[in-house]
Amino acid sequence: MSEPWRRLPALSLKQVQYFVTLAQLRSFTETANRLAISQPALSSALRQIESVLGGKLLNRTAQAVTLTELGVAILPHAERLLNVAHSAFDDMQQIMQQGGDGTLRIGLVPSVSTLLFPAVPQLLSEHFPTMRVEFHDLTNDALLVELDNGSLDFGIGAADSTVPDSLTVYPLLEDPFVVVMRKDDVLAETHNLPWRQLAKRPIALFLKGNVSRLVTAIVESHKINLSINYRVDFQETLYGLVRSRLALAILPQLYTASLNDDELTVIPLQQPTLSRTVAMMRKPAPLRSPQTEQCFQFLLRAFQERIKKDS
Repeated sequence: MSEPWRRLPALSLKQVQYFVTLAQLRSFTETANRLAISQPALSSALRQIESVLGGKLLNRTAQAVTLTELGVAILPHAERLLNVAHSAFDDMQQIMQQGGDGTLRIGLVPSVSTLLFPAVPQLLSEHFPTMRVEFHDLTNDALLVELDNGSLDFGIGAADSTVPDSLTVYPLLEDPFVVVMRKDDVLAETHNLPWRQLAKRPIALFLKGNVSRLVTAIVESHKINLSINYRVDFQETLYGLVRSRLALAILPQLYTASLNDDELTVIPLQQPTLSRTVAMMRKPAPLRSPQTEQCFQFLLRAFQERIKKDS
């Protein structure tokens, strides 16, 4: 893109439109009627274009209007300029009508993806067919930053004490913590596992973020003797450590929704129970466009109805 302050030729889009229309219709009378201007105004506009470009574009006789060699060469560029202008004006008008660019930007932490897919894209496609949707996969801490600075319309993540006051929280469900272990582990037959039974067992945990903070807080507050030997960034690394008999993994239940592994099992943790609050989060109303606000309210109701039905 050229510098916006670069000086432009003294031509208006209307003058370019006059030339293109005249080149197509080959009649001053018909062109003036089509554009609802006078013939003297049309002639003046054509003289201005020729003056700025420095050459004759048209030959006009009593019988016909023809393009000069220069006019023939210029015409495709004038048509392209006019088409781009029409398209840009249409886009700008749509943005003004929608109050945005027609794109819905949803942030999410990876573990809540089972709440969104495939139902949410299908619902939005059905009820908001003109809305383009972007899904931004982020850690919970990064999600809060993006929501706070307005880069996202709303997000679905974990609500805790780190959520800034500038965001409004709409709780959806409580996501309990579980332990993932091998099915041949001596503890695998237990239906609910007290935290203290994990004492002296090597534990794998996420390195940072909401999950790590919650586990660390409950271990400290209840004086649980937990040996956190591995801190990793990715969910599959946790499972790999478990498969290799190197550790047990502690994480919220939603992370395990897509776990399909014949070697591993998931057991709820209790005494004490620990959960994180999964919520929709956003800046206070109104959002940047009426359609964006409608999408948010629609999805909020859809999530609430689905969770109520599942419970």
